[in-house]
Amino acid sequence: MKVRVVQSASDDRPLWIDDCLHSVEAWAATNQFEYRFLDDHFFEILPHWYRQKVAGRGPILADLARLLHLKAALEEGVDRVLWCDADTLLLDQQWRPSLTPHTCFGEECWLQYDKTGRLEVRRQPHNAFMFFSQTSPVLDFLRYATESIIRRADPAHIAPQMVGPKLLKALHSIVDFDLEPSAGAVSPVLLDALLRADSQVVDVFRRRVKSPPKLVNLCASLLVDKAIDVHELRRIIGAQF
Repeated sequence: MKVRVVQSASDDRPLWIDDCLHSVEAWAATNQFEYRFLDDHFFEILPHWYRQKVAGRGPILADLARLLHLKAALEEGVDRVLWCDADTLLLDQQWRPSLTPHTCFGEECWLQYDKTGRLEVRRQPHNAFMFFSQTSPVLDFLRYATESIIRRADPAHIAPQMVGPKLLKALHSIVDFDLEPSAGAVSPVLLDALLRADSQVVDVFRRRVKSPPKLVNLCASLLVDKAIDVHELRRIIGAQF
């Protein structure tokens, strides 16, 4: 089976993102997956009208661009194409996800405080990790849905996650996608608890996860402190799980 892993990142990125990228590239090599990195030309694949309407909104531009690049990879003949966001850290280089489903997304247990200040965990899909096969009916539909939503949306009222995580969560509640629990995410609340060794907060998260995380998205866009020691974080997570 020919599998390609695709990633992209801006040339203007913090050093810790490079550490994350290297971890994914090394993981791909360990599993004998083809690795493809896309630079700042990543957005050139987008339709002109889409680029104009959401100009300057990087996440929304990326939501469609990644789908188009993944489709292009399948058209080049790979059997599976897998996407990892640039701020995704591989924790276990020997991990190999099940590639049986035609479509799969990551599953995050999102640790946060609710409106009353109590900790809660929301289990939900995320698109920082996803893969599609040649037979996937989902990839083309996501492209169609993304373009349709943005085409009809009022430019002044386009939410940052409208055609990314929000769309994915809405669809998952109806069609029940295959999710990979080992491909999770670290919320800012969880990251802070891990770095401070706050076992009470971490335990709330640990009780909800189905399996130890093998890769995690670090949610760079939500971080107040943009500097992360990913090697230390990998050690901390390994000790906790």
